Amino acid sequence: MVSALTAPAQQLRELIAQSRDRAILLPGVHDALSAKIFQQQSAECLFLSGFGVSASFLGAPDAGILTLCEMEDTARRVVNAVEGKIPVLVDGDTGYGGCSNMRRAIRGLARAGAAAISIEDQIFPKKCTYSAGENGAAVVSRSASIARIKTALAAAKEAYEQDGNDVLIIARSDCRASEGLEQAISRCLEYEELGADIVYAENLQSPEEYQTLRGSLAPTTPTILAQVQLNDPNSEQRLYSLEEVHQLGYNLALFGVTALQATVHALQETASAMRRHQGILPGSNDNQSPSLSSFSNLKTVVGFPELEDFEREYFCE
Repeated sequence: MVSALTAPAQQLRELIAQSRDRAILLPGVHDALSAKIFQQQSAECLFLSGFGVSASFLGAPDAGILTLCEMEDTARRVVNAVEGKIPVLVDGDTGYGGCSNMRRAIRGLARAGAAAISIEDQIFPKKCTYSAGENGAAVVSRSASIARIKTALAAAKEAYEQDGNDVLIIARSDCRASEGLEQAISRCLEYEELGADIVYAENLQSPEEYQTLRGSLAPTTPTILAQVQLNDPNSEQRLYSLEEVHQLGYNLALFGVTALQATVHALQETASAMRRHQGILPGSNDNQSPSLSSFSNLKTVVGFPELEDFEREYFCE
């Protein structure tokens, strides 16, 4: 484990160094409470998902609607919730506009405490890769995607030299579905050459494709294998365990919206049960009712015991 006193970016570097022996689970979170719960359950790092924040903060789809200020504010609250104990990687989408917007986004998210920021090659406004249909998300040209990563890296350098905030840049390509594996690999190689700290491609189609990408990158270049658990009985989706992710040579195993899926399911079940039972839910032995946290556990999760200890020690009234 890394020290909680270490700056977030350095925490992430040290964690990636450990991934030579195992893949690191990277759960997606969407707000301060989800981040706090995963941190309490010994998560080693977290990914603040743009899909998740757009859904939870706005109740809107991940389609370029969420603004930088809203994402930056959420990132700050998530970082505060985990108290610097684990690094938080933040979804920077397409950089929220042009060159100057990218610069502002990187420096602002770094100031909020992000350990790393991901930048992708979709057009703006973007759309979640897994929601974009069979032909995939529309992407900018190769030259434009390279310009984005150059800008992000330059902004990260400014964040460190001018603001004192160390942050890593994750370069991501979403072009596999629309332009093919060869183009995805080519873009990732360009990002690697530019000096991106972490490089990956979304939505590859087989273990062989993941192996091909990994084999094309330098062994020292950290990379991510991202998955969405469709949880659809009609789907033939292939999911990869942490051990399989490690065997494929990947450092971080991202499950970006699993926590959001669990939240949506639990709230839907609870809303339905409350309507059926006129608000008063039966005990946990009733199979027709959702499982609830005890109120005591809820208080513990959000920090009442620690707060009360502090107040007793300092005589707050």
